[in-house]
Amino acid sequence: MKRRSAIHAYKRLLAEDRDWDYRYLIALEKKKLQRMHDCIQREGHLENHELVLREIAICIRLIDIFVEDDAAYKTWLHRSYSGKLRFRKLDNGYYELIDEEKRPLADFPVYVNARNERRFFRSTPISDAQRNQDRDRFIHSIISLRQQKALHLYHLIREYKILGWWD
Repeated sequence: MKRRSAIHAYKRLLAEDRDWDYRYLIALEKKKLQRMHDCIQREGHLENHELVLREIAICIRLIDIFVEDDAAYKTWLHRSYSGKLRFRKLDNGYYELIDEEKRPLADFPVYVNARNERRFFRSTPISDAQRNQDRDRFIHSIISLRQQKALHLYHLIREYKILGWWD
């Protein structure tokens, strides 16, 4: 069977080139990690390939978390913001959302440890939101903390492990 060139794997991604968007850079990294994962799994030529595959898979999942493309975030988004949206036309030609039937935000479906929020934020938005009983701000801060932690862990794995993946 003739193997396709690497250009075909990146064709769709390169067609959506955005020089100003960090997500494009991360999408390129994710695509390369996926290709590396598949190659290592298929070839199995590394001595510790099970560990390397596990670390690369973790990196891919972490990317999904901090770019808001994981199942937990999508579930929360669907539960919180799905439904009919109604708009009212204003005199100036703009539209305004009619939020008379606004539902409260759903709880985030996964646990996020917030005890160390000071490591990732300069302030304490989660503690402040709890103290002020601001549920919406609390939920959004938890989601932001989860993304910051995933980004941090992703870079830690790359910093300490990437050079050892090919030993």
